[in-house]
Amino acid sequence: GDTMEFNLLSFDEMLSNLLKKQEMEEHLSFIIRNIEEEFSFQSLGIYLKVPNTDIFRMKISRNISHTYSKNYIFTEGDPITKELMHLKILDIQSPGRYVFEKEYSHLLILPINHFNELLGFIFIDKSTEVFESEEMTKIKLYASVISLIVQLDLQGNEIEQHRGIYESAKVFSHKAFVEKSEVIFSMMKRYNRYLTIAVIKIENFENIVRTIGEHEAGDLLKKISYIIQNDLRDTDIIGKLNNDSFTVLMPETSNKNSFITVNRVNNRIMKLPMMKICKIGWGIASKEDITKNVEELIKFADHAAEDSTRKEEGNITIYK
Repeated sequence: GDTMEFNLLSFDEMLSNLLKKQEMEEHLSFIIRNIEEEFSFQSLGIYLKVPNTDIFRMKISRNISHTYSKNYIFTEGDPITKELMHLKILDIQSPGRYVFEKEYSHLLILPINHFNELLGFIFIDKSTEVFESEEMTKIKLYASVISLIVQLDLQGNEIEQHRGIYESAKVFSHKAFVEKSEVIFSMMKRYNRYLTIAVIKIENFENIVRTIGEHEAGDLLKKISYIIQNDLRDTDIIGKLNNDSFTVLMPETSNKNSFITVNRVNNRIMKLPMMKICKIGWGIASKEDITKNVEELIKFADHAAEDSTRKEEGNITIYK
């Protein structure tokens, strides 16, 4: 048929592939490849807003020099972005009011937006001829898909930031745990107070999952985290280190006292029926161990917990 016919099959395939991909960059280059198959054009670029700034940077482009894409940034105050804030396509024929790197006979600039917020824009131009109305409709479709992707990516990042709080209200993701702990760490350092970190690790967790199944293993983790939460003071902070381990920050607690606490928690965990088939190990490290930061302390405690899982007698090791 006519070359102008919209290849719906490839558009459909593109959409279903997008649903499988993870990274926004992957998504965008995938769409651009699709546009390349679908249109003849001279150059093309996608500008996206840098989070928490009013700057727009070139994220991905075709037939644009590296220097240009690196150096040409826009801000919210620029005429082009101000005009795009109306969220209408800019349809410009030569000689136009805006030009990117190359002269053109026809330039289209389409906003990438989320509700009324401008998240970026895509431009595409032809060196000779003009885009026909059907092509313009197609490009609008692509711009909408890009808007959705950028929007999802932003929301994904926001969710990540809020995901600080893990399964229950009291267990933090590793990232949030470290952030919270760093603050306390520097306070304890300044006032020369004790501070220890304990790590509890389940040995060969993968095997356990294979033996008892995901659901049961998840349940075991819940029970362990529940015991830890109930046994600690409000000032202690609990985090998830990996699938098989938790971290506990104990401010104002010496090695000796944290050993006592850990021992108590350990005894309660050992009473769980599941403990017949699995082994746990604890590691304790204190800021006395000449550490620069929380990450290091966690590493020390983690090493000690590793050692514990190999010990014949007792399953608590204080890092030395």
